[in-house]
Amino acid sequence: MKKLFLLVVTCFSTVFIFAQTTNVRGQLVGESDKKSLPYATISVANAAAPQNYIKKLAADDNGNFSTTLQAGNYIFTFQFVGMNNVTRDVKVENGESQVDLGKIELAESSTELGEISVTAQRPLVKVEIDKLTYSAKDDPESSTSNVLDLLRKVPLVTVDGEDNIQLKGSTNFKIFMNGKPSNMISNNPSQVLKSMPANSIKDVEVITDPGAKYDAEGVGGIINIITDKRVDEGYSGSVGGNGDTFGGYGANAYLSLKYGKLGFTGNGAYFYHNRPTSEVGLTREEMSPNNMLTQKGRQANRGGGLFYNTSLSYELDTLNLFNVSVGQFGGKFRSNFEQDILSKGSRNYSYLINNNSVMEIGSFNISTDYQRSFKKKGEMLTVSYRFERNPNDSEFESKYDNVVGFYYPTGYTMKSLNDAGGIEHTGQVDYVNPISDKHSIEVGLKYIYRDNSSRGENTYYDVADGQWKEDAGRKNDLDHTQRIASGYAGYGFKTGKFGLKLGLRGEHTTQKVHFISVKNEAVVPSNFFDAVPSVAFSYQLGMTKTLRWGYNMRVSRPGIWYLNPYVNDADPNNIRYGNKDLNAEQSHNFNINYGSFAQKVNYNTTLSYSYTPNSITSYVFVDDKGVTHNTYRNIGRNQSVGLSGFVSWTPTSVVRMTLNTNINYTQIQSAEDSKLKNSGFSGRAFGNITFTLPQDFRLSANGGLFSTDIQLQTKQSAFYFYSFSAMKSLFNKKLDISLNVSNPFNKYREFKSTTRGDGFVQENYFLNPMRSFRLSLTYRFGDLKSSVKKVQRTITNEDVLKGGSSQEGAGTGTGGGS
Repeated sequence: MKKLFLLVVTCFSTVFIFAQTTNVRGQLVGESDKKSLPYATISVANAAAPQNYIKKLAADDNGNFSTTLQAGNYIFTFQFVGMNNVTRDVKVENGESQVDLGKIELAESSTELGEISVTAQRPLVKVEIDKLTYSAKDDPESSTSNVLDLLRKVPLVTVDGEDNIQLKGSTNFKIFMNGKPSNMISNNPSQVLKSMPANSIKDVEVITDPGAKYDAEGVGGIINIITDKRVDEGYSGSVGGNGDTFGGYGANAYLSLKYGKLGFTGNGAYFYHNRPTSEVGLTREEMSPNNMLTQKGRQANRGGGLFYNTSLSYELDTLNLFNVSVGQFGGKFRSNFEQDILSKGSRNYSYLINNNSVMEIGSFNISTDYQRSFKKKGEMLTVSYRFERNPNDSEFESKYDNVVGFYYPTGYTMKSLNDAGGIEHTGQVDYVNPISDKHSIEVGLKYIYRDNSSRGENTYYDVADGQWKEDAGRKNDLDHTQRIASGYAGYGFKTGKFGLKLGLRGEHTTQKVHFISVKNEAVVPSNFFDAVPSVAFSYQLGMTKTLRWGYNMRVSRPGIWYLNPYVNDADPNNIRYGNKDLNAEQSHNFNINYGSFAQKVNYNTTLSYSYTPNSITSYVFVDDKGVTHNTYRNIGRNQSVGLSGFVSWTPTSVVRMTLNTNINYTQIQSAEDSKLKNSGFSGRAFGNITFTLPQDFRLSANGGLFSTDIQLQTKQSAFYFYSFSAMKSLFNKKLDISLNVSNPFNKYREFKSTTRGDGFVQENYFLNPMRSFRLSLTYRFGDLKSSVKKVQRTITNEDVLKGGSSQEGAGTGTGGGS
């Protein structure tokens, strides 16, 4: 009992002793303008040992800081990039509850910087009230990789082994380039992003709660890719090349310069992708009448193209900026497949089909912007215009041999050519006004005109008379025009740790669909109005911890790719076509996000829920002739709950590890057939570890795991992939050489998908080559004539904590940028 009493007394005494601490607080401001210095660094040392810091911390976004200390004499050192360091002696007396240092003023440094020595790795992810930002410039692998590889590491974004991109588990999202929609990328994301060098990208923003200023299109949200632009005098750039053991190769170049009032940024690439022969197959079992269809064969793909994107800016004065951007992507891709087909049961036939197809896709866009700034910081008027043309042409030729019992004779050949695409004109006016430090407003108007069309030409070789003839019965042409007039208003509020953004957007759509077939011709006009609300809250729990909540409604209007009635019957047992009767789908999205960022560990977690009552869903059915039809319909009633997580751990300056995960529970049911439904869990994970070794040498390993994917009728098999890379920098870090090996222990990998419908079950499988080696080289060049005054010192971890979390209201607290 006596021992227990002594233990209790000792514990209480210890708690009492440690409870005798004093809160030391203050605020860091600039000497000249008295403005706060967000995320400045505070170092604390005992006066007896000033070289040994006992604490390091970062100020919040208003320059405020606080820390608890026991009685004693201390030396505080205050640091901010571009400012002279300030030291202050602080004495903490016994019994004091608080020591208020007041406002500590830091003066701009007059010392020119010879070189900055960075001894810490910056956080890769920044949290704002309505988005997450991944810093591509701080990813060590970006110098020799492409943007598609970069996206694998971005929170909430997943890229599978077939290069399909998902945002929060959804394939329905929009991709922007520098804040503007890019059909060039959205229509062909994997091809375009594989051709873009990652070293031309500054940031990748994942806008989970798009505000009123953004178009309502994109159910899953928006991925905004921001290219790197030079802000100081001089030029910088890079050239690179790559090749792989599949037979693919490419070259790229990037240039950014600024001289006086003129600025230019451009990047371009040529690419050639080659996919060795894969084994493909299909089995389809029909229950009534009983029939089994089997297809086995081989398929090979190859193709290449050119991509470029340029931007020219002219700063007339400090208040007026003009910008012109031009971009283009064009590629031609060829595919060949040969299959043996066997049908047994109610329909008995067999044949060999050989198909050659060509697809030409691309986009051309030009945009102009005028930005008018005002004396009030942050107030801005922007007027912009954008033109975009998107061709999407295809053709194929199929020949039938060894035919037994089929309706095409041996030697029968069919050809089909589809000329499709569209143009788009967009005019826009935006105005932003930070009324005060706490309140801000934004308003804007926008008008979009779209004109899409599809024309087909179908012929066949008549074996009987040896002539090519027109096949008028397969005619399915389309003209589709769309006019969207929209306006929006948004309000932002920020006080202390709390932030709020409210917005309302109205969009009126008028469209006309002109359908032309050999049997009939119809014009279907329609118009509708969408009111799109959005709201987002944020609360800063600490200097590096943020909690966010948001709601938004999103709209997805079907484009030519979904509406096109052209029938692709290159495989007569599996045909594909669009649906001219599709309507826009509406989705309601809720998100809760928590982010924490520290010197060594930062993580971000998002819980989301989405509901779409009329989702555009892939629909598969088998007709009475045994032909599988693949099309789209507005029949999905879709609910999804998802949990996403991102973790980055930097235990030392040598090692950085990241993990990007997502798990969803999806429940989807047909609005027309209660029996047609599907539900289940799906998950994705991507991990990376990078070692930064002496002599500018880096080693990294990547791996991804994808579980089954849930669709209305289809479930896909789980799969995994992995890769290893080694990179060496030479000539004072100007030349990077990287060797990458993908899936070295798996030459092939099988993918399966199972589709169920009324009276049938169909399984597709692909045995794809996976093992490959790729060699990449990048050479950087440039000079620096910076007129910015900087401090000659080492940047610490705390200097870059500003990259961790911020709230966006009147501003996002980037004043401490390095």
